[in-house]
Amino acid sequence: MIDRSMTTARRRHSCGTTQSSTAFTSVTLAIIALFSVTCAASPDPAPAPGPTVAASASPDPAPASGPTVAAHALFSYMENTANGPGHWGSLEPDWAICRDGKEQSPIDISKMEAAQDMGPLEYTYTAGDCTVQNQGHDFVLKWKEGNGKLTVEKKDYVLQQVHWHVPSEHTINGTRLDMEMHMVHQDSSKARAVLSVFFSKRQPGDPSKLLTGLEPYFKRLARKNNMDEDVTELVDPSPWVDKTSGYYRYEGSLTTPPCSEGVIWTIMSKVKHVKEEQVKLLDAVSVVEESNFRPAQKINGRVVRYYEGEPAKSEEEKEP
Repeated sequence: MIDRSMTTARRRHSCGTTQSSTAFTSVTLAIIALFSVTCAASPDPAPAPGPTVAASASPDPAPASGPTVAAHALFSYMENTANGPGHWGSLEPDWAICRDGKEQSPIDISKMEAAQDMGPLEYTYTAGDCTVQNQGHDFVLKWKEGNGKLTVEKKDYVLQQVHWHVPSEHTINGTRLDMEMHMVHQDSSKARAVLSVFFSKRQPGDPSKLLTGLEPYFKRLARKNNMDEDVTELVDPSPWVDKTSGYYRYEGSLTTPPCSEGVIWTIMSKVKHVKEEQVKLLDAVSVVEESNFRPAQKINGRVVRYYEGEPAKSEEEKEP
């Protein structure tokens, strides 16, 4: 959420059986069904519940953000090109893991194990100074000094930047959503944790205040590679993540070269609303018209765990 209206400052070169029952419903292309899971850890993978539609509105190993702007110029998302996703591993020596890695991202989440022991998300974010940059393949919102933290398995990761993919990179039972936001975090050892949020035009709700506030920047920076603008007003990411949401978690990689592995992915099951106009704005980042999603990678025996989140209260349970 952006605390105050933002103005331009400058422009420059930027989850079976147990005692409780489990109910699953397949994802539909409309992404409008409600999915719920009520169970403890299951010994065998179960079909993945789809993204939850709310009832109402609502170069070290690599930089934290992944590839540099210069690196973005070396690869493409067009599959039938010499520098497309199928060839990323051959473009640079340090990118070989894009081809040879066994824990690559994104993936299709079609099987998972319930893991209620993971508990609700733990994070604390604050309002901070940001810059919006067109990296050539995506728009990125960067905090100059990092922002707050996300706690995963008792380790703290500082939020570095946020960027968007149109359409989504991860899929649920083969279904791709309109957009996916990646919140990239890094700890003191430069290990990474990414928090992912799905967006859908079919999801009921109010327009994203975050995207609405950034629209002027997206418009001005569209198709202007390596350009950025400072956001003079502070940007607070706290409202962007719903603590009541369920989530998927697995170990993967960056989804862009150098495709470094060891990344902990947390993918929210609740879907947020996005306007068609906002999707178009984010899709207009590149000079060349192309979607900026990497095809699904082999799961190679990895386990995707699922935390159900807090069940929706009935009208009788709600406080007056």
